[in-house]
Amino acid sequence: MTADFTVTKFSWRKVAEKVSEVAGKPYSANYVREVASGYRTNHQLTIILQNLGIVKKEVA
Repeated sequence: MTADFTVTKFSWRKVAEKVSEVAGKPYSANYVREVASGYRTNHQLTIILQNLGIVKKEVA
């Protein structure tokens, strides 16, 4: 059996900086990560994360 996994690593801090810039409001890296994982809900951030390619579908 072969492991054909592709792992994409990125900095949640950098994602939060970009999201904050687009949204015009500061967001922490932890909060953005929780929204992306579906642990928290924020419709505006979900749309921004989709546009940035961080999440593929609506998480909430």
